[in-house]
Amino acid sequence: MSRVVLDSSVVIALSALGYFDKLKDIFSEVLTPRAVYEEICVKGRGLIGERELSEAVNAGLVVVKDVKNRLLVNALLDPLALGEAETIALAVEENADYVVIDDKLARRRAKSMELNVIGTLRVLRLMYNAKLVDKKTFLKALEKLKETGFRISDKVLSKVLEKL
Repeated sequence: MSRVVLDSSVVIALSALGYFDKLKDIFSEVLTPRAVYEEICVKGRGLIGERELSEAVNAGLVVVKDVKNRLLVNALLDPLALGEAETIALAVEENADYVVIDDKLARRRAKSMELNVIGTLRVLRLMYNAKLVDKKTFLKALEKLKETGFRISDKVLSKVLEKL
């Protein structure tokens, strides 16, 4: 199992699907930066993801960390949002096995820094591979994400569905 740093999109998407608690079954350590926690649990109070992330933090399943390297965060802020910048910076600081980011520009920036970038769909696929969700449930989850406005290109979708 491995260490992972989460951006807000995966927290919200997995919460909407009811799968957020399954992260503990595929990753040994789940981290999120303070900015993502604030975005979801303070600014997003009452919205999807707030209850799930708060409960996971209180139970010790997700660890909220303050990013030490503010210089790196500031360098990433143009054009990234604070949550994405802190997610990437925390992944660097913690030498994470994975950083989970869905935003295209943030993914590109993280990859340029040689981080192992995955997205929400890859996390779902890892859950499927670990037999935490069956094929029918996995396909329903993809459909639900699309219905809720989660952007999935046909190219990415076909890649995710390979060898199901």
